[in-house]
Amino acid sequence: MIPTICLVFLFFSQAFPQKDSSDYFDINSTSNIKKFADYLFCADDYLRAALEYEKYLSSYYNDTVEFKIGLSYSRIGNYSKAIEWFNKIKNNSGFSNDARNEYFKSLFQSGDYYNFRKYYSENIVNNDKIRNLDKLFYFSYFFTDDELPPRNDFLNPFNLKEENKINEFYQRKTNPPYKSVAAAVIMSSLIPGSGKIYTGQIGDGIIAAIATGLCGYLAYDNFKAKHNFRGWVFSGLIAFFYAGNIYGSAASAQIYNAGIQFNFQNDVKLYLNQQNYFTPEYDFCK
Repeated sequence: MIPTICLVFLFFSQAFPQKDSSDYFDINSTSNIKKFADYLFCADDYLRAALEYEKYLSSYYNDTVEFKIGLSYSRIGNYSKAIEWFNKIKNNSGFSNDARNEYFKSLFQSGDYYNFRKYYSENIVNNDKIRNLDKLFYFSYFFTDDELPPRNDFLNPFNLKEENKINEFYQRKTNPPYKSVAAAVIMSSLIPGSGKIYTGQIGDGIIAAIATGLCGYLAYDNFKAKHNFRGWVFSGLIAFFYAGNIYGSAASAQIYNAGIQFNFQNDVKLYLNQQNYFTPEYDFCK
């Protein structure tokens, strides 16, 4: 019996040899955490990469890792976290200029245009490493209600290929094809439905004109036939349609103007994306 047990033990010990301790892979070691984070970063899995990099930084300081965390959050649209991490990079770091560049880009992309311009004006001097920020500085005016800078100043940072498009945006911003709310109200007060036609809602305008005119005719016809009750009912409907038409015309003008503004800003954003102003100029995955 004992020899049989020994043979079985010998068989299993040979079939499943014990691994040497040198072959053991410690996934929680700091070096392996960084390797895994680098793999995730290059696989575009930026959220998990950022979390792994943060685990690594709990043991070792590394400004490259800090910068890559900021880039990771920026690339997934978490600009508040990106700003936080780009702000942490020290002035004596080799990434200080790049971090400042990305910090301002993140402010812009987060929609914080006022602070973007404020901090840019206070902190930026002529520096070739601050790529495209002078252009973004002027672009930010397209997204706010602030008065635009003079045209020549505005166009100055842009090259000849860009100038025509920027000039078109400048014209659309300074002279938007808005519809006057006051004009829409006055027109509908004089001729029911005309205010809506003025703002492009031709079908609604025609219906409003017909409804108001029809109620007016029915009110007149009933009063003429001595049907006073029905006459007053149709008179009430006239007042309802008339007041609603005036209010609707004002609202229609406001909606039209909001659409003009939305389309303008959407065109500017599309142009910005086409120009690759936000494309990172770093290659950590060679």
